Amino acid sequence: MAGQQNRISTQEMLHFCVTVSCVLFGSASGHTNEEKCYGSSMIFPMSYSPPSFKGRMYFTPSSGGPRKLIMDNGELKDPRLAISYLSAELKHLTERDQGTFSVMLSNGFETDVIRLKISDCSKRVTEYYGATYSSDVPSDAEFLEFTLLYSKDQPKVLWNRTNPQTNRGRRVQVARSGRSWEINDLTQADNGYYSFRAKDNNLLIRTRLEVKEHASHYNAKMDEEIFIENLFGGSVWTVDFKREDEEDYYFGTLIEKGRLQNRPAFKKRLQIYDDGIIIHPVRHGDSGTFEFRDQQGNLAQIVELVVEVEEEKVPTGDIIGIAVGSVFAMIVCCCCVRKCCCKKSSSKRDESTPPVFNHDSTQPAVPSYSAAPAPHHSYQPTNSFVPTEPTTTSLEPSVHNPVNIHVNPPQPEVVPLRGQTTDPAPTLGSDCLSSDPGPQFELKGLTFLTGPPLSSESTSTDVYTSDKLNFL
Repeated sequence: MAGQQNRISTQEMLHFCVTVSCVLFGSASGHTNEEKCYGSSMIFPMSYSPPSFKGRMYFTPSSGGPRKLIMDNGELKDPRLAISYLSAELKHLTERDQGTFSVMLSNGFETDVIRLKISDCSKRVTEYYGATYSSDVPSDAEFLEFTLLYSKDQPKVLWNRTNPQTNRGRRVQVARSGRSWEINDLTQADNGYYSFRAKDNNLLIRTRLEVKEHASHYNAKMDEEIFIENLFGGSVWTVDFKREDEEDYYFGTLIEKGRLQNRPAFKKRLQIYDDGIIIHPVRHGDSGTFEFRDQQGNLAQIVELVVEVEEEKVPTGDIIGIAVGSVFAMIVCCCCVRKCCCKKSSSKRDESTPPVFNHDSTQPAVPSYSAAPAPHHSYQPTNSFVPTEPTTTSLEPSVHNPVNIHVNPPQPEVVPLRGQTTDPAPTLGSDCLSSDPGPQFELKGLTFLTGPPLSSESTSTDVYTSDKLNFL
């Protein structure tokens, strides 16, 4: 008897050593990260599975909440735990199983061993408001569960193969053959997970269904009429309006369950019909989003309205007139600027340039003639120029004494030399005498005091002599 007791104590001691070594080895290696799909199973390592593991195991949810004891001295505390050969398995995982598993050693030391993450591996389906969704039913499916999106509540059974009474009065319809199912007139209330499970509660198929609203866009111009169609008809809809130019600004409810609300911005401009609403006349402040909701508050339709403001157009005639006026103004300005520049240039040239006489630089100086006695009644022309027309000569009165006439003309008289081809320079008294060329005479006794050209200091004079004045 004593030997048997010693033998048992030895076995217990050996088992204890193995357990402690496994725990210490696991704790030394740190915790492991596990990621599993919703509805699947997780198998614990042998070192943490009965019968080898006799300690305590706890679970702390990551979403918060109290810590739970799931194993204690080889006893399983969760009904979903099952013992297999040298391991333990946690079945039918859900979001509630996401968290940390830890063990407590005999010395009171606690360490984390597994961190579990639950992933959504379901089939995703997107439908629109009012549509119909249908799918096949697995042959080994026993019932259909439904869980709302983002809900932690327990799933609801929508269909049970063994109890057809549960199918009455529900929106989900399963064919009598049990091979297909469908949902009609979808709304946001149908958003959620649809899971088919077998008799042992194993997950077969999980579908995530999301229902979206219809969206449409309208453009309108100021003061015109706009008709916004209601895709589903009826006049019991609720229409909310959100202004476009103010972020997250909620204007309010325009129509509540078919009744027009008192909104000054749309007063006498909004009319309700079975197939939609009419706004007349449209204003700039009507730009925004109109939300159509059914009697249960489900969003069926969103309409975006953009009111375009027309810019004032300038008439074509005014544009042409402005263009012509601009061109004319530019021309006038250019002319004025040019005229001013010319005047300034001319005045500067007059101030800076001395007077220039029109004399040939190669012409020799004109000789000076002095009054000298000539033969009686002699006529001697000064050059060989022969006039083409007869010259009329007036008779002068008799002069007893020679008269000396001193004249200072405005310009000196220049007599061209014989054989020179240039035109004669203007003579004295050109305003009174004929401009036709004629013979030139020297008047004896008459002396014209003139200055030489281009010189004001010369004292020489040109004398014109004639014997006609000496006939007495």
